[in-house]
Order: sequence, then structure tokens, then C-alpha cells
Amino acid sequence: MDNITTAIVERGFAASTYTLNLNGGLSVPQAFPLAYPWNLPSRLFRFPIEIGEASAEQPRRIGLLHPLLKDHPFVQHVEVTLGIAADPDGAPNAYGVSKARTGLWWHAVDLISAGEWQALLATRQFTTEDDIARAVAYGLTYSDHETPQRIGYITTVQARTIMQAIEATEPADRCGMLRFSEPRPCKPDTGPTHWPINHAALDADEVAWAMIHGIEDGWFAYDRSGFLHWTVQGRERFAAGDAATFTTANGQGAFAF
Repeated sequence: MDNITTAIVERGFAASTYTLNLNGGLSVPQAFPLAYPWNLPSRLFRFPIEIGEASAEQPRRIGLLHPLLKDHPFVQHVEVTLGIAADPDGAPNAYGVSKARTGLWWHAVDLISAGEWQALLATRQFTTEDDIARAVAYGLTYSDHETPQRIGYITTVQARTIMQAIEATEPADRCGMLRFSEPRPCKPDTGPTHWPINHAALDADEVAWAMIHGIEDGWFAYDRSGFLHWTVQGRERFAAGDAATFTTANGQGAFAF
């Protein structure tokens, strides 16, 4: 066992070498005192330190999931206790893979899911505009199952505020949903048929705005479980393609937008 591993285990930062290798990082103890913004419900803030495995050629490495985490109180506590400085560029594993990129997404989606979208904008330096836009789409697609009102983690009004804050230009047209995958039913063994919304590898801004427009225009709606799905009107609109008008299921004509 190398000196760094011994120190980590002896100081109580990990229960054993096995768990240290399994987790690949250090987590902030629940009892560790944290003030804003470090107490926000972000996995980036809860698991700020990445640990690389030791090998015969290289000692164990300690790094940060984001360079700005150098100011995190727990990071500073670990560095002082162990007498080492964490690498601001992370600690990739033997294959060169780091969790740092995933950490950017964690920060955005965790705060959106927790209803902390304003705190996300205040701490946007810990993520990217692309991750924020994808988190907006996530927050509009899913709902908080701890509350009875399951209509998304965020509203379209809040989503618009976020998109404007990151300077994501709203498309001139409102037909972004036409570039999503064709609506297809999902029939479980029991229960009603669902029409999940799927989209190809589109740009984050494009997906977020399409979700906003789709909800506002009635192409998407939340089912009883709080998941966003295609409405009948939305499926009819998708089938019409780029046409200026389309025919509804009851035979009535309607303007596309």
C-alpha cells in the first residue's frame, strides 16, 4: 500500500483500500459543515475529489472534478490533513478516463432537479451553457415525484429565464419538435399506452427550445406519472411535417403554428 493510500484510510477519508478503489473518489461527510454555495445539492459539491488507482508505475493520484473546487472547504481540509495538493485537472484512471466531464452535467441537472435553478445560474462557472440547456430539457421532461403536482421540475417560464440568462437565442420558428424522432407508442403489459418524446443528437439549445415551444403550443403534455409525452395534437402535427396546416383526428383543419 502506498503512502497516500495509507494516509487516506488512516485519516478516515475512506473505510478501506477496497472502498477507495470502488468509489474512485472522496465524498463530503454529512456532518461536515458547509456554507453556501458548497451546501447546494450538487454531486459535484458532494463528491469533489477524484482518486486515481495506484500502480507499479505510478502512485495514487488525487484530483479535483473542477479547478474551482480548490476553494471547497472539504477539499482544503483533505489537502491540509494529507499534506498534499489536489491536481486541479483531475485524476484520470489507468485508461485516462476522468469523471470531471460528468461532474459538469451533475451540477446542472442536480440543481435543476432540486428546484435550485436560480442557484444554478449563480454558480454557472461550475458547469457549461450546453449542460445547463440540456438540464433545462431534462427539467421539462421529468417531474418531482415527491410532490403531488407533477408538471416538471421547472416551468416553461423558468426555462425561458434560464435560456435567456445563458444567452441561448430563441429560434425564429417554433417547429424544432419536427426534428425529434417520430412519435411511437410504448405499450406496457398493464396500464395505458405512453408516447415518450425522443430526439436524436440535436444541439442542447435546440432541444431545450423545442421542449419549451412544444409545451406552450400543446404538442407535449404531462401524463399522470409526471412524464412529458406527445399529445394527440402533437402527433398529428408531427405527421403533417412542414405543412402550414394539418388535419386533426376529428377531421378539422388547424394551423400548424
